[in-house]
Amino acid sequence: MNNVPRIEEFLAFLERTGALSSHASQRALSASKTSPHPLDTVMTELGLLGEQELAVQLSHFLELPVISDVPAVDGPEMFSAVTPGYLRENALLPLELDQHRLLLAVADPFAAATIDAVGFHFDKPVALRILPRRTITAHLESLEARLKETTERDLGNGQNHDAGVDDLERLKDFAREAPIVRFVAETIHQAVDANATDIHIEPLEDHVQIRFRRDGILSVVGTTATAMLAGIATRVKILARLNIAERRRPQDGRMRLAVRGRDIDLRVSIVPSIHGETIVLRVLDRSGVELKLDRLGFNDQAQTQIRNLSQAPNGIVLVTGPTGSGKTTTLYSILAECARTDVKIFTVEDPVEYRMAGITQLQVNPAIELDFAAALRSILRQDPDIILVGEIRDRETAQIAIQAALTGHLVFSTLHTNSAAGALTRLRDMGLDGYLLGATIRGVVAQRLLRRVCSACGQAHDTLKPCLECNGTGYRGRTVTHEILRVSAEIAALIDMDGSELDIQNLAVEQGLAPMRSHAQALVRQGITTEEEVRRVIDLRGEI
Repeated sequence: MNNVPRIEEFLAFLERTGALSSHASQRALSASKTSPHPLDTVMTELGLLGEQELAVQLSHFLELPVISDVPAVDGPEMFSAVTPGYLRENALLPLELDQHRLLLAVADPFAAATIDAVGFHFDKPVALRILPRRTITAHLESLEARLKETTERDLGNGQNHDAGVDDLERLKDFAREAPIVRFVAETIHQAVDANATDIHIEPLEDHVQIRFRRDGILSVVGTTATAMLAGIATRVKILARLNIAERRRPQDGRMRLAVRGRDIDLRVSIVPSIHGETIVLRVLDRSGVELKLDRLGFNDQAQTQIRNLSQAPNGIVLVTGPTGSGKTTTLYSILAECARTDVKIFTVEDPVEYRMAGITQLQVNPAIELDFAAALRSILRQDPDIILVGEIRDRETAQIAIQAALTGHLVFSTLHTNSAAGALTRLRDMGLDGYLLGATIRGVVAQRLLRRVCSACGQAHDTLKPCLECNGTGYRGRTVTHEILRVSAEIAALIDMDGSELDIQNLAVEQGLAPMRSHAQALVRQGITTEEEVRRVIDLRGEI
């Protein structure tokens, strides 16, 4: 599609013609940016326009003929490039195919990447017509039943899946085709607009599934044809400067793209599977995160405790939790408060997730033997006051961190443990002396992220007409639940005496630690989250 229509232009058209009020137009625009649903679904779910009226308005806006009768569509050649299931998922209905063009009915003419992909596979220019989604779905369901045997035979031959993969130059050309470029770009744009943290591009037996992780939960947002996978994978590899010829081994990389006028970093992971390469992109959107402790959900008391730990002249402060629990964001929020012209801050990370002015950041690179331990040794000669080590993964890194703390540095780092007390026993299990741990560790912040109850609908369950703000989940956004353990002289002595995790936890509670499960239940009582969400994230039956 050469002149891609924009949703904003269509909504302005509806205002001019009097079909929508200015207020309704703004509602539709806001919902279209936050919801994974296409515009036609958003408009009808909000009750702004009926399906048939919307189709007529779209036809007038795009200056396309209005379809009064849908022609009979038959013949396996119409579905040789893409399956009826894929067409139904995306509300696309091929109407006519000749040597000059493909006449394609769509419910969402703004899905340019999807429309281009269909044209690409038919190898014909696309001429659009508008039909309501239900009409397209009904036609495709009846066609799918009749064409099932043919479709299965076409899918079974697998000829398109590896087209050109042995010819690297042809594969590069494939990845540079407009439908591939647009599909990758549009998928990333949609993820950023939806505040997704991860993009999953997953090959299945007969199609490629696209899922976004939002607020910690994965959901399907679209599909594409299997024949697109080779081009998508190659396009991602080119952007991430990976080896496009390597399809047998996992590859990791990084890329930066401009999205909506701002730079977005993406961490790339590509792993071979039985149906092709599966791709995961971690979205590192610095502008979408406000690095302030109160904005993350820490209350006044917790902020005071964290600041007391971070203002120590030396020692180690740890933040613990599983992957995706917000540890790095918490650490950078602490660093943002520590950053001053009279303080030298150095970070060692894998990868650097937030770029911050006023601090020096180093990314580890195992390929050149620059791991956490080697990098940490080097930066100690750079006269830092505060050091952030992305993660303590082994005994060597932990020993150097302890040496740094003993020589007057304040060190922040993360560990993958379930509780604050568990971080102390985990380090001791690495072979570190208990008396050194007690002498250097100032405190541990253990945390998880809980989904917030949606403020628009105020309910955490599906309804017959799902809320477009939260996509019917009942949740929107996340907040932190935590426990903060300060290493007192008594706890330091208990560590040195090989006290168990439970012993350390009990002593810390006696000294004022509020267990994470207690804090999480307080959030439930305040209506911030739900009991179901807490049980999903935290084991309330026993220890955290």
